[in-house]
Amino acid sequence: MKPWPLMKTLSSLLIGALLAALVATPAHAFAQEAKDEQKGEQKADKETEFTLKNLFPDKGLFGPSARSMAFSHDGRYAAWLYRPYLERRHGSDLWIQDTSSGEVQRVTSVSVLAPFQKSTREVKKDRIKKAAKKKGKDEDEDENDNKDGKEEKKPEMTGDEVGEKDAEDEDAPRYSGVSSFKWSPTADEMMFQSSGDTYHLVMGQEGFQRLTKTRSREGNVQYLPDGSGFTYQQDEAVMRVRFGTHFLEQINPDLPDGMRVQDYEISPDGKSVALLGSTSRRGREGGRTVNIATYGDRFMQVREVPRTVSDDPVGDSTSSVFLYRLPDPDLENGELVKVYTHKRSGPRDSLRVPSWAPDSSKVAFSVFEQSSGHVNILEATFPPEKEEEEGDDQDNGDEDDGASDDQEDGDEDEEAEDDQDEETDKDEMQEHAAKVVYRFLHNGGPTTPNMIQPQYLADSRRMIFLTEQSGFRHLHVLDPVYEAMQQFTHGHFEVYPLDMPEHRKFMFVTATKEDPSTLDVYRLDLEDATMTRLTTEMGSYSSAAVSPDGSKVLALFSNYGNLRELVSIEVTDKEQKKLTDSHPDKARHFTQAKPEALRYQNRHGQEIHGLMWKPEDWKKTDKRPLLIYVYGGPLGTRKQVTQGNFGSDAYFFSRYMTEKYGYVTCTIDPRGMSGYGALFEKANYEQVGVPQVEDLTDGVKFLIENHGVDPERVGIHGWSFGGFQTQMCLYTEPDVFAVGMAGAGPTEWENYNSWYSTGTIGPSREGQTDLKEYSLLPLAKNLKGKLLLVHGMEDSNVLYQDTVRVYSELLEAGKETNVELFLDPSGGHGLGGKVKRLGRYRKYEEFLLRTLGKETE
Repeated sequence: MKPWPLMKTLSSLLIGALLAALVATPAHAFAQEAKDEQKGEQKADKETEFTLKNLFPDKGLFGPSARSMAFSHDGRYAAWLYRPYLERRHGSDLWIQDTSSGEVQRVTSVSVLAPFQKSTREVKKDRIKKAAKKKGKDEDEDENDNKDGKEEKKPEMTGDEVGEKDAEDEDAPRYSGVSSFKWSPTADEMMFQSSGDTYHLVMGQEGFQRLTKTRSREGNVQYLPDGSGFTYQQDEAVMRVRFGTHFLEQINPDLPDGMRVQDYEISPDGKSVALLGSTSRRGREGGRTVNIATYGDRFMQVREVPRTVSDDPVGDSTSSVFLYRLPDPDLENGELVKVYTHKRSGPRDSLRVPSWAPDSSKVAFSVFEQSSGHVNILEATFPPEKEEEEGDDQDNGDEDDGASDDQEDGDEDEEAEDDQDEETDKDEMQEHAAKVVYRFLHNGGPTTPNMIQPQYLADSRRMIFLTEQSGFRHLHVLDPVYEAMQQFTHGHFEVYPLDMPEHRKFMFVTATKEDPSTLDVYRLDLEDATMTRLTTEMGSYSSAAVSPDGSKVLALFSNYGNLRELVSIEVTDKEQKKLTDSHPDKARHFTQAKPEALRYQNRHGQEIHGLMWKPEDWKKTDKRPLLIYVYGGPLGTRKQVTQGNFGSDAYFFSRYMTEKYGYVTCTIDPRGMSGYGALFEKANYEQVGVPQVEDLTDGVKFLIENHGVDPERVGIHGWSFGGFQTQMCLYTEPDVFAVGMAGAGPTEWENYNSWYSTGTIGPSREGQTDLKEYSLLPLAKNLKGKLLLVHGMEDSNVLYQDTVRVYSELLEAGKETNVELFLDPSGGHGLGGKVKRLGRYRKYEEFLLRTLGKETE
């Protein structure tokens, strides 16, 4: 038979067999299959519906981000800590990229660290047990698939297998992962810390070496400047270890007056160390305890929590800066010099460990004294070696000074005794006061003083540091010789230092130069102050690291349309690549929509920034309900109105109320927020909440005139400081704000923690409740609209009593029909007890529909 008729015959037989199989298949089987497929599609559709249940799942919508990005000394390698979405319940692992090839390697995992750690072996055992159980089920389901009877070799389970439901199993053992790492300053190698111990990894070599195994944790691990070993802090001791030896050396001396080492910095030549010592832990002096009631048992229980409030004593703790010249090997001849002592004047006093000059000749540091508001920039050195100078004078004098030989012999004996005494007293402390090389009054935001850290430039003379003297956070250069300071970066934007390469020819910074809602990475030339943008897209680049030559960038990037992920940037090619995949498809599905930018001028001519959502059928002539979300307080360098803010309030709930009920919703950053200059961040001082009320009222007016808002249906909500601000708006502008939802708001600032209140709200004297004048209690009687007060009853941050007391004032003022309480009996500051996020937003939805209605009603 010819080939073609043979193929035709075989095809006919095959088709016949298929038809026979179809005829033999029951009709109900096809119907069931179609039904199952339809159910699957319906389930998928239901999971992607824009509902509160889908937006606020119990375990959160997003995955964790990468952190601690850093490049090796030559930029050949980049490293970061990260854990994928399925492993979000656990600690992060170490990942390294070869920047020349782009190859990324996961260095640590459960299987890798299990041989070193008992707790990790427990995780491995648990994972293998679960994986084996799942594997058995899968094999039972697929046993008919193996038609030829051959047994496939299954891969051995390692403990790195993570199930889809792992994050829900809170009773299972947790893998701690890697907590930190540090690259060598001289070679492609690093140290990393895991479960309190230190490990050594050399690129190009297989595996890594464990360096420590102790019960106490090693902290503040640093390479020696020449890369030959490392130091670490353990309790009050600073220890030094050199690779390849078994010699362990404590390099810090005993400090006077019972001081403990808080931090340390080794000089570039490795011969000296700067030490910051303190008599006590910061913020623990003069405090008290307060009672938190819990209702989980049959009868109420009480637990105590520490709290230091504005009228508590500051305490008598002192901090000192020391320079210590390290002793010669095998000799105890170190030289300890105290260069500065600071007595604590307020809870926000700031003193950090000094920075060394490149030539190791001196150190620089800053001190902020809260009581006076002054910042001092200081410089310190070891005292001059007087003994050597005297010896030189004697050697150079050849003339007879009239002394007899006997006298000279006697002098030599006395000098020999003095030498012995000097050997005995070598470790005795000397004092050589640091010099104040510049002093200025800080008149900016409360968080800036702790960001002032002078660093020397390449000439070991000039210093560069951040201040708010220009009205915005900018870099300034100080020449201590002339005590002259010059502003180095300029503009109505903020600059935040990142790093300075060893050559110190330029500095890497992030800045809001392009737009207040963005954050970009720049190379700042330290000769001509030129700022060169290294990032490529419109968005927010945070937690950035830059290679020493400035050619590569690692950063977390986000904007509207792109969830936060780690990216690498090749600066020359302007090529940006995503390195992580941190979030489930569901999260990406719900974050494609982009809010509209909102900008307006307040009554003082200052520009206020916001984000806004409007319905698709919106018209300027509409009369729609308005819902504003506000925080209003300082957040360091953070704010709400940023590219890629996918927060629960600013993004999801605002968008939900717009799309489902036709609201105009917005998030506004009024004065009081960080990131917009000193005038904004310091706005609360001695007038807390007042500037925000002005800006928000002006915003409502602008939205009424331009964006179809009903002036009779204006709502506002916020949490923590935003909870305070919400109440402030309803009590002081009751004809503007009709509805408010205030979560965990401080209503009595004299009862909040002193570190925050005395820096943000106003000054306070010991034993005097001066901040009581900023209490909301006397204002509560002005409420006209509807107010929902929300609080966790076990909140140890903003005490639940703050809500109870303002509620009591409202009842006494006859406002029982104006106010409602929504409490979480076991919740903390962010709730999370009986009331989950979904429950809170369901309550918000119901309250708003009842008080503001929907669309154009």
